[in-house]
Amino acid sequence: APEAAAPAAAAAADAAVAAPAAAAAAAVEEEPAASDASGPVRENDYYVTLGVVFKKPGDDPQTQKVLSLNRKVGHVIHTTGKVWKGPSGGFWVQLDTSGGDTGAGEKPGYVMVDASGFGTPGPCLQKAFPEDGAPLLLRARAPDGAKTWDGKEPMEREFLVLEKTTVEEVKTILGMLFGLEGSLSVFASAGDRASPLPDKTTVKEAGFTASTEVCFEPAGAKLLTLVVMNPLTPGAKLLDLPLTDDSTVGQAKVLLAKTTGLKQGSMIMVRGKMGQRVKEDANLDDKHRVVDCGYKEGDEIGFIYTGDLESDLAAFLS
Repeated sequence: APEAAAPAAAAAADAAVAAPAAAAAAAVEEEPAASDASGPVRENDYYVTLGVVFKKPGDDPQTQKVLSLNRKVGHVIHTTGKVWKGPSGGFWVQLDTSGGDTGAGEKPGYVMVDASGFGTPGPCLQKAFPEDGAPLLLRARAPDGAKTWDGKEPMEREFLVLEKTTVEEVKTILGMLFGLEGSLSVFASAGDRASPLPDKTTVKEAGFTASTEVCFEPAGAKLLTLVVMNPLTPGAKLLDLPLTDDSTVGQAKVLLAKTTGLKQGSMIMVRGKMGQRVKEDANLDDKHRVVDCGYKEGDEIGFIYTGDLESDLAAFLS
């Protein structure tokens, strides 16, 4: 396909396209057939990571002309290994035209590994090493409220990993693809969201194979509501106690005391139902999280009160 120039900015040589990638995408080479990206890699090859390649055509990497090329994630780019660092800190690698098509056209040039000013969230290319074996392309979908890095459809994106890639590295990639900040939880499958995968687990150990959709979610505290029954009226609810799955028994006690007017020092949180005899080992440790004590959404949590219930609850009940 013919090469077409993207708009250039009057900036430093390695930031010739200062506009976001979306602006540069107005001039894009046609995407090659999927078969072009297959086959064993060789020394100095790179993989495409974001689906776009920025190319400075010609033998002079200081040219201000930059092309934006569509290439599938996992597509192989052949280079000489010669890296040019621009004055603004961007890294560009020289294409190897000795075998014809470089994966970024047959004409000479330099392609961007990573540089600022292009609207990309991270490196566009990843060095390929034959000893790492074939890469895997996994899939992930942007969570509710999130956007893809380029703001475009589809909301599901492919990303490249190796069998030795860790869950911690997968989290970094997912954050980059969907503009997510903070910690993430990655799961082995959609039906197993109770136990996030440990950071040091590898892609191979997790059982991920080509085209696996990786299930993940922001690792924030989730809302958890426990029920407290009225100790003065059997069968009547006193209140719903809004907590999170990070809340401790002690925090539940504090919230209950502040909400109802009960005295925190006279309260002992217990496992059991209000009005029923509790076992000797029913006392809950204030330092433990309520979920670690076995509580789930909508469960009843009880307490023993050593003060004057009628007097201390009068204002709340009224």
